[in-house]
Amino acid sequence: MRGKEKGRWKQQLLLLYFLLFTGGAFTQTKIIQGYVLDAGNREPLPGVRVQLRGNENVVFSGPDGYFEISSTCNKECLLVLDQEGYDLLRIPLNPEEGLIVLGQILLSRNNPVEKREVLLTLSETDLEDDEGMSDVVGFLQGSRDIFLNRAAFDFSQVFFRVRGYDSSEGLVLINGLPMNKLYNGRPQWNNWGGLNDILRNQTQRLYLEASEDAFGGLLGGVNFNINPSILRPGMRISSSASNRSYTGRLMATYASGNRDKGLSVAFSLSRRWASQGYMEGTLYDAYSLFGALEYDFGKGSRLSAYGIYARNRRGRNSPITQEVFQMAGRRYNPNWGWQEGRIRNARERLISEPIFMFNYQLKSQRMNFRMGIAYQFGSQAQGRLGYFNAPNPDPAYYRYLPSYYLNSSFGTNYENAHRVRQEFLGEGQISWEDLYLANANRPGGKAAYLSYSQVEQGHTLIAGMRGNIKVARHLHIDLGLFTRNTNARYFSRLEDLLGASYHEDVDPFSDTRNNMLGAFEIGEGELFAYHFEINQQALDAYVQGRLETKHWEAFGSVAMASRKYQRVGRFQNARYPDNSLGTGPEEKYAGLLLKCGLGYKPNARVLFNIRGTSQQRPPLPREVFIQPRENHEGVAYTSLPTVTSFEMNTLLRFPNLNGRISAYTTHYTNTTKIGQFFTDSGLGSDFVYEVVRDAETRHQGLEFGLEYQPSSTVTLSLAGSFGAYRYLNNPRTLLYFDVSEDDQDPIHPSGKADLGEAQLQGLYLGRGPQQAISFGISYRDPDYWFVSTSLNRLSRNFIDVSVLPRTQSFFLDPETRDIALGIDNDLIGNLTKQSPLPPVYLLNMVGGKSWLFRGTYIGLFASVSNVLDTTFRTGGFEQSRNGHYKQYLEDNLSANPLFGPKFWYGYGRTFFVNLSLSF
Repeated sequence: MRGKEKGRWKQQLLLLYFLLFTGGAFTQTKIIQGYVLDAGNREPLPGVRVQLRGNENVVFSGPDGYFEISSTCNKECLLVLDQEGYDLLRIPLNPEEGLIVLGQILLSRNNPVEKREVLLTLSETDLEDDEGMSDVVGFLQGSRDIFLNRAAFDFSQVFFRVRGYDSSEGLVLINGLPMNKLYNGRPQWNNWGGLNDILRNQTQRLYLEASEDAFGGLLGGVNFNINPSILRPGMRISSSASNRSYTGRLMATYASGNRDKGLSVAFSLSRRWASQGYMEGTLYDAYSLFGALEYDFGKGSRLSAYGIYARNRRGRNSPITQEVFQMAGRRYNPNWGWQEGRIRNARERLISEPIFMFNYQLKSQRMNFRMGIAYQFGSQAQGRLGYFNAPNPDPAYYRYLPSYYLNSSFGTNYENAHRVRQEFLGEGQISWEDLYLANANRPGGKAAYLSYSQVEQGHTLIAGMRGNIKVARHLHIDLGLFTRNTNARYFSRLEDLLGASYHEDVDPFSDTRNNMLGAFEIGEGELFAYHFEINQQALDAYVQGRLETKHWEAFGSVAMASRKYQRVGRFQNARYPDNSLGTGPEEKYAGLLLKCGLGYKPNARVLFNIRGTSQQRPPLPREVFIQPRENHEGVAYTSLPTVTSFEMNTLLRFPNLNGRISAYTTHYTNTTKIGQFFTDSGLGSDFVYEVVRDAETRHQGLEFGLEYQPSSTVTLSLAGSFGAYRYLNNPRTLLYFDVSEDDQDPIHPSGKADLGEAQLQGLYLGRGPQQAISFGISYRDPDYWFVSTSLNRLSRNFIDVSVLPRTQSFFLDPETRDIALGIDNDLIGNLTKQSPLPPVYLLNMVGGKSWLFRGTYIGLFASVSNVLDTTFRTGGFEQSRNGHYKQYLEDNLSANPLFGPKFWYGYGRTFFVNLSLSF
């Protein structure tokens, strides 16, 4: 009997061993448990995102900070804990253990002295793009990507553009609604500038990566989530000092968090100011307000309302020639002068465009549905100084510089050259007193000088809905529909007659009426010169499928973009009496956009991606209307602008090494660029609109960002970009201009001249430095202080080329309009040869410390940019005034050309200090 029992016991034991072994062999399931706490106060952290790299499982910590996640990985796993406002934590795990109990896991706050906050603070000071030098700092400001982080903070000081793209390639959404302007495609960051605390929660998808929120642009997309329930609860107050665009800033933010009764509230306000920024005469006056309410109905249903008002007034600076720089230095700004003991800038810019928004969200385990509506109204006004039958008031005007007398066709006049040099060095700014005096001395009260604003005023209605559906364990479907309707008025408004009684509303070049039906004599506050509307309608829809498995990721997206534009003239222009007043033809365009990608994850450490897109894009209004201030004339598109882009990248996620290496190529075709300027061309002299049609360009290169941690406190980083952005063809060039009855010798009687091909093939685009590299080292002490420094080199920065000297009209004699004799092609080739600006070396340093005192976080941050006070050019452009061979040659062979290139100069040594309290 005992033998039978003993045999049965052995059989049961063998069966138990078998079950344990086979269960482990077939399932290999591991359970990972832990509690996430704040490293400062040891309080539980709810809502922390916990994910195993290489595994699609994602969980969030509960109210007590507890989480539990399962894994079937059979190799070493990497556990990643991510919470907004805290440092990202990566924990390598041993896969041989069945149950892994991690106990208490401490997350360290990155606020208030973490570098991302610095980007949010500094980026808002560098967002002027009127001269085509726009950057994407604001778009990159919250990125955790090593290369893009470095591009936003270090490279942007030299107007670096990621991959040479325009900022319109980055889609910006607030709570899922697109905020990019329809007219130029760019986001207007000043509309929410100063609200740093509100914009911390964001979802960013880079480049051609799949996005759950929208189709995205070539730079990707960023969605700012401003729901009060997810903002960090409590009060935060900060104060800043700087010598950049503003000298002082105060900001206060309060968020209630997600309350038990379902109601969440938040507000924020900030004030920024400077009587003068780093550049001379650049005042800064801005304040921002934000308020929000959100109600949680339960079961995943939420309703929210928001209001954003950011008013920004600032004085602008202008590019200068090499001659002016040599006399006045990099901080010189010709746009201002003293008036009654205060600085007055003639080119102030005022932006005031409030936004009101409503959102609804319904979220379940398999579906997330969001819909919203936003209304924005207000205006943007840019100041100008006008002059009529009077000398140009610009103190840096070419006739007021020494080179005008040194290069005179009547012979060199050293005496006058010395005189104007001394006058420029002694004064060199706008003389407001002289302008008032000139108006006072004019008989009859007619204005010789006046101050006016170019205004864009209107309203935009934005509505959209998005859905994210989990069809199966590995399959997700994203879809969305957005509509935007903008009615924008554009006009010139007389602000100040500078002591005169009235202004005669006539065109100074043709001496014809700007408005045949309006008043001839204009007073302060009245509209003159031009007045028109552009009605703009946009409809965008997309659908996307995403497949995610243990080792593979794949997605495919298709989008439709429809646009309608229509100009409505409010003035009847005497130069275009039959084509300026009333409703113009409706311009309609429809484009198709495709995007797909494939990713392979051999393990949790490495990820390989390849992605591509092909897009037929509707042109923007600025690429359609040629002379919108005067007539309905538009560019006739036989085929839509097209973009094709491919990228490959490798992501590295090792415990001590993290980063990305990418290669890309982007091909633009059928693009159009419209510019305006006064020129002395081989066909004659006039104020013209230049249209460059059917251009092809290519952007290609390699970029990388790597971080290595030799210890828990030291981090080494290396980031760089090596690109080439060039023209691939010789685009067609046309000139449009006014033709009046009094014009005895117009460039062409039709008002349009076809110049044929412009020889641009192979030339580089003026898109900022095309090569950049940075090495950084940082030390982060366990006692919550850090310091870091970076050394940067930026090179291959080309200025924008002038098109006219590269057309056949350049070689015409303006008197005979035949090919000029004695042309030296080798000499012209050398003079028009493209050369990059000198390389720029920048040393930057940042540091900070935080303290916890009785539940209050105190943060101190300081940064110094351009420590070595290097003088450098950030960009520029060739002037198009010399449009024919003889004049161009005479001017450019002189020591100081009258119409040489104009350059933008970067800031010297600047600092930023921020003190914050969070409680």
